[in-house]
Amino acid sequence: MEEKITDILNILNSKDSPSQREIAKEAGISLGLVNTLLKKCAKKGLIKIERLNSRNIKYILTPAGIKEKTKKTITYVKKSYQAIKKIEAEVLKLAARAEKEDKDLYLYSDEEEDEILDLVSLVLRENNLEFEVFTAEEELARINKEESLLLHWNPDLKVEHLEPVNIFI
Repeated sequence: MEEKITDILNILNSKDSPSQREIAKEAGISLGLVNTLLKKCAKKGLIKIERLNSRNIKYILTPAGIKEKTKKTITYVKKSYQAIKKIEAEVLKLAARAEKEDKDLYLYSDEEEDEILDLVSLVLRENNLEFEVFTAEEELARINKEESLLLHWNPDLKVEHLEPVNIFI
């Protein structure tokens, strides 16, 4: 629920006089929940509700709302950074394992835009570690199980001839 309030505060901060329908659509929540959360925000002093006429209402972020949005954004950034550092540590641990076992390192992603692939590749490149990227399951058939370590993050990946390592497990 707090996450949705943060979403609403962010929308109010970035849009000029959005309607409840626009807020609901952008936040991905129901119109009824938007109404409830806006009232909750007003009660907490995070927003001011100003009636423009009988049909239109304007929602204004108060200084307290801006402060709350900033705090929540900082918390989100910190948690995200911690998660990234955890992924980096896991990738380096697995890369060290591959090196110790004299195995080639492979990455698998089936998405065109993959932020996890970007992060993992960056960590490996920064540490001068060699790896190859595969983007189609069919390509994985050419990897020799005994000579490789396949890192992935796809919970649905199933390959018969390999033992892939999901970096999130």
